[in-house]
Parts: sequence; structure tokens; C-alpha cells
Amino acid sequence: MSRHFDYIVEEVILLSGFFQKVYRSCKDNPWPLVLFVLGAIVRTVYLGSIPSGLNQDEASIGYDAYAILHYGIDRNGVHLPVHLIAWGSGQNALYAYLSMPFIGLFGLTPLSVRALSLVMGLLGMIFFYLCMKRLFPSRAAGIIAMFFIAINPWHIMMSRWALESNLFPTLILIAVYCLLRSFQNPKWTYSFTVILAISLYAYGTAYFFVPVFAICAAFLLLYSRAMKFRTLGWNSILFVLLAVPILLFIVINHYGLQEIGMKLFTIPKLTMPRVEQISSVFSGQLLQTASGNFSSFLQLMRSGSDGLPWNSISPYGYAYPIALPFALLGLIVLVYEFFRRGREGFVHIVVLLWLGIAVLMALITDVNINRINIIFYPLIMLVAAAVFWLYQKLKPAGIVAVLAFAVMFGFFTNTYFREFPKNIGPAFYDSLGEAIQYASEATSGSVYVTDKVNMPYIYVLFYEKINPHDFLDSVKYINPGDAFQRVASFGRYKFGAPDTQPGQKAYVYGNNEPVPAVNGGYTITRFTNYSVLIYNHTEGMNAADVEGVQAEVPNGGFEEGAASWNFSAGTGVAHNNPYSGVSHAYLNIGSDTSILQTFAAKTGIYKLAAMVSAGGSRGRIGIRVDGAVRAETELTAGDEYHSVVLPDASLKQGEQAEIYITGGNGWINIDEVRLER
Repeated sequence: MSRHFDYIVEEVILLSGFFQKVYRSCKDNPWPLVLFVLGAIVRTVYLGSIPSGLNQDEASIGYDAYAILHYGIDRNGVHLPVHLIAWGSGQNALYAYLSMPFIGLFGLTPLSVRALSLVMGLLGMIFFYLCMKRLFPSRAAGIIAMFFIAINPWHIMMSRWALESNLFPTLILIAVYCLLRSFQNPKWTYSFTVILAISLYAYGTAYFFVPVFAICAAFLLLYSRAMKFRTLGWNSILFVLLAVPILLFIVINHYGLQEIGMKLFTIPKLTMPRVEQISSVFSGQLLQTASGNFSSFLQLMRSGSDGLPWNSISPYGYAYPIALPFALLGLIVLVYEFFRRGREGFVHIVVLLWLGIAVLMALITDVNINRINIIFYPLIMLVAAAVFWLYQKLKPAGIVAVLAFAVMFGFFTNTYFREFPKNIGPAFYDSLGEAIQYASEATSGSVYVTDKVNMPYIYVLFYEKINPHDFLDSVKYINPGDAFQRVASFGRYKFGAPDTQPGQKAYVYGNNEPVPAVNGGYTITRFTNYSVLIYNHTEGMNAADVEGVQAEVPNGGFEEGAASWNFSAGTGVAHNNPYSGVSHAYLNIGSDTSILQTFAAKTGIYKLAAMVSAGGSRGRIGIRVDGAVRAETELTAGDEYHSVVLPDASLKQGEQAEIYITGGNGWINIDEVRLER
């Protein structure tokens, strides 16, 4: 036993030394390092804001990691769960535990939750390069390998957001590297076993892929005489010990048994297990669903997209439109190399097995890019192998292929960083967190959050960092026991339309939703996609009488058309380029164009602001009383919306003040006119 423990220790030392080997390799051949830096930049810049907003699964895994880290329980009250209950139907726990160092160091933010995905993406590039060097030990092969993983759209997008299933393919990639090393040194089998077993906690599809792949790998190692039966025995024991908790989790939830609680961890019972929906091999409907699943898989491979905007961007897909023919050529290359190299070709059959089991899994999985993500690393390997083969046989053809992919990479990055944030923002509820934080600070009363958001309560937990004990003590579910339990309320937070009873309260709603129907005084503050209505109806007191709150500009976002405003000729309301919502105002060229609104002032200092885009200068926005300007500024030129803030304006009780916007020597778009006192 001690000797095999020494093997494990030695193996850890061997694994940790791969950085030194990469460094030595880069000194002789710097191009892989240059390409790695390029890939790292694309995966790192604007990580906290692109994708803009936060997906509900990111918020869920982030909050549960925060709760376990600081309180020892998740939001369902489970002590150190091996699998999260999350919404009710479960969420894999490995991402939560591995992200805790980042959350502990930097607090609970979108960036800290996504940091683990970035780290795994960077590791994925390194291990992809190392695996390809094992398959094709050539300087050119290393450069081509790093190039294709650095520019791959699937890998870039996967590395930039915190979906827990994104861990799985990179863990398998690292395990495959250890397996390739095992053909020369059996001590590497222990690292292979450990990482393979840990990957069972990463995603539900691992319950099928990992056992099948492990059995095939064991057979290969035995057949090639790289491993003895005794080593296989010790690896089997190690695998079982690490896999027992997740195996018990599967058994408990498949047969409806009670959860198992221990000091070290808890094996929970879900409200309704979802693994049987993800992988139909557990559902008893394998034959009925296999044909449909495989048809969807083929369509995904051809089109490159599953229709989910966070998984792929059209027309670039998972690996660019021209990748599939190269992948088919690469498949032929790997099969040829396997037969040509004899015993040394076993490393090539590992990749073929990986690919084959992933394709087999498509028969039993309701396919989308997330659920079939285990297939993409070997697919990229096939593309790289094909281009390397072309480069060897016909160098100009290989160079042309690389240039074609490089051009598409340029277009992809331009789309990802310029257009993608606008498209993904609504899907990831961009600015919802800001609105919730503002509402929570602006009132000590009830806070209502729109139910037009998928699981809105998780965003309150995430951004307000609610104590999970407080959540558990007050939570009321709409549908307790369902696969996706929806929360009606907890604490002072409620989800749905606000009531109209007197008292101070806040309501967070989408900019594309109508203003909530409430009686009495209220103020509205707008964010990118969400607004906050502060309702201050207390014995007839109007919101505008309360100092330090937003002084309402009726229809400041022009969502109600021309209501409350006076428009001159050459102005109006349009829908082609709003800053937020669906409407904005416009002024054509000319100083005689204007948009006006009058309001009754209260004594105080007012600050006017607006979002503006303009094709020229000399437009003006200001506040005046009886023709005398109290504050004014120029509307600066710029095609992109930018904030314009006026100097403070001092107004007195009863003065009839006028907000005015006048045209200049270029077109003007204006939105989100706001007034603070």
C-alpha cells in the first residue's frame, strides 16, 4: 500500500513539472507562447462585463458557493452537499467548490464567479497543446495546435461564463493527457484515475461517459502492456473510493431514498432528479429517443449552432463554418497514423475512442452544445491534425487554411466584443443586479421584483449576499417540490406585481414592461434594461417632496410616445436606436428644432442628465425659468450613446421650470432624461 501511495506522490510531482517542460519548449519555439498569449487576451478582456449581465445558473452556482464558504450550507440548507439541490432538480457542485478561492479573495461578483472558467480555459489551451505534441511530436504541429485552440469560438465563449458543465471537457482533456503519458510511464495512471473520478462531480453526462471511457482506457493500457493487472487493481480501488459519494447520490435520487448526512459531506435528495432528462439512458426510453437525439446531433454538427445565443454566434458556430470538412480529413489522418505507427499508435486511438464515446453519448442525450461539450476538444484536434497533414504534404495549402481560419477569427472577435454584448444583455438580465441593489438601498420597505425574470430571487440572493439562514427562515415557494421551485417571497423581497397599500416600497421591472399601476407619488430610476420605481405614498406625501430622491421626469425614456413633451417640427419619437427600452426622441438638423417639458419645482438643487448620441455639435439641453437659463450644456457629438450631465440648477418652490432640448448642426438622438433633487 505504501509503495502505491509513493507512486501517487511521485505522479503529482511529475504532473506539476509540466510547466517547466512547456517553458523549455517555448524557449526553442516561441510561437506557441505568442498564440497562447493571444488566446489568453481574448478570454480575459472585459471578462466581468462580457457577457453582460449574469445568467441565472451563474448566479445560482455563485451564491451557493458563497453560502457554503461562509455559512457551511447551500441555499437549501444542506451541509457541504456533494451535489447542489439549487432550483430543486439539482446543479453539479464541483464548480461551486473550485470557485470558492476566487469568491473568498474577491467577494461575490460576476467576475469572481467567472474566474474559474477563465482559469480552466487557459489550462485547456496548455493541455490541448501538450496532447497534440504527444500525437504529433513536431514543431509545426505544436504551433498549429495552439493556433486552433486559441482561436476556437466554442472554447473562447466557454471560458468567459460560469456554467458548471464547462468544467467537464477540460477535466477530461487533462485526464487524456495523463493517459497519453501512461503509455510510457504507468505511474501517470493514478493521475488519470483521480481526474477522471473528480470529473463525475462536474456534469451529469459524465455518469455515462466516464465509466465507458475508463473501461476502454484500461483495456488499451493492458493490451499495450503499459499497465499491469496489479496497477489496474489499485487504480480501480482509488476510482471507486472517489466515486462512491456521487454513486450514492445517483442511487438515492433514482430510487427516491432519504438523503445521507455526514460531518464531511451530505448526499442530498433532490425534489425531482433532472439527470434522467439530460441523459435518457437513465429514463428507460433509450430506443425511442436515440433516433431523434442523433438527428439533432447531426444538425448541430452541420449548422454549428444550437440556437442558444450564449453557446454560439452565427455564422461562426462551434469551430467556424469550414471546420467540419477538415475534421473529417483529420479523422482519416488519425486512423492512418494509428495503423502506420503500430504500438506507438495507441495514443491516436485514445482520441478516436474519446470521439467515438462522445458520438455514442449523442444517442442518449437531448443534444445542445452544453450537453455534448465533451466532443469539441477531439473535434478541434481533428481539425488541427488535418491542417498539419496538409502543411506537411502541400505547404501552401496548409498556410492558406490557417489564413482562412485567422480571417474568420478576426470577424468573430469583432462580433463578440461589439455586437454580442447588445444581444446577450437581455438574455442575461443585464443591469438587473444594479436595479436590485439600488432598490434595496433606496427604501427600507418592501422590494418587489418582476416575475418576468427566470428565477428572480436568485439575483436578490446573489447581489444582496443574503444570509442563507435568513432566506430559509422566511422563504415561501409557489410550487414547492417541483423540479424548478419558484419563490413567491422571502424577507422583505416579493416577486410579482406590487400592492398599492400606503407605505414606502420599491418595484424592479423591465424597461419593456409598462410602468406599474400605483396610486400616489412615485419616482423612477432607469438602468440599461431595468427600472426601479420608488413608491412613497404616505398620507398623501408626494415623492417629489422627499429630498434626495429622483424628481420624476414623466416619460423621460419616451416609452409612452410624445406624452408629457412638446415636440416642434423636425422632432419626434422613434424606435430604431434607443439607449434602453424600445423608444427614443430625435431632433433633425437645425437650431429651430426643440423638445420641451414643464414641471412645478420644489425648493432645492436640481441636476438634469440624459443619454445622447449625436451626429454633430451645438445641440443644447438645459433648465430655464421664464426664459432665464438656470443650467445648460452642449450635447456633444458621438455615434454611441453617452451620458450628458448638467451643472446644478437652483430652483424655488412654485417656479414653473422648463426642460428644453434644442437641435444643432447634426442629428440628435436622446433617451433616459433624468432629474435629481
